Formats: sequence, C-alpha cells, structure tokens
Amino acid sequence: MSFFATGSYLNLKQFQFSTFHLFILFFFLLIPISNWSKSNGVMTVDGNYKYYNVGLQDQFTYLEINGQIENLSGKDHVEAFFTMNFYDREDILLETCRFAVQGFPSGHKRDFYASMKYVDPKLIKRFTIEFDGEN
Repeated sequence: MSFFATGSYLNLKQFQFSTFHLFILFFFLLIPISNWSKSNGVMTVDGNYKYYNVGLQDQFTYLEINGQIENLSGKDHVEAFFTMNFYDREDILLETCRFAVQGFPSGHKRDFYASMKYVDPKLIKRFTIEFDGEN
C-alpha cells in the first residue's frame, strides 16, 4: 500500500512542477505578446481601420509582428499598405516598418504579418498604424 501512495505522491509532484512551468511560460511569454492591443480593437491614425491582437516576437536579429486589421473605410482594396511606427517612453520614434494586406474588402478582418530591424522590445512603449495607400 505504501508503494502506491509514494507513486501517487511523485506523480502529483511532477504534475505540480509541470503546471508551474506552463504557468511561467504563459505569464512571461504569452501575456506580454497578446496584450499589445485591446481585444475590442484600436483605431488607426486615420480612423478608417481597426487593429486587434497585435503581437511582437523577438527573433534575435529582427522583430516579427502579427495581428489582425479590420477595414472600416467603406472601400474595397485589392491591396492596402500600412506603416507601423514604434515609440519609446519619451515618445521618440524607434523604428518604422510597412506591411500590405491583400484582398481587403470593406467590413472584413484580415491577418497581417510584418518584420522590422531589431529593436530591444523592452524599449517599445507604444506603436501606431497608419494607412499609406492602395493598389
């Protein structure tokens, strides 16, 4: 009987240890990435588009950005171009990158992906997205 009790105790300890590591992974990696923009969306500078769930991933030599953007402009776009501007806590521009969204009808959401020159993610305090034009 004591053998089974000891085995159960070890399994419980291993489970608690694994759960702890998953919590740490979620807290430090997923929460900062997922909280860049609120779930109800943030308007672009011109007010015609709304972006959601913007995430930033450090790839060591560059930064990868992804998220969703919604077309509220009332115009269908074959291809729409946007610029992202990243600022530090003193509101100084750190870096800029561009991305394109293809097949972007009015009223629809699309995923977007971008990459930019490496900037320490800890320095980035806020960002903006601006509509640049269309094809």
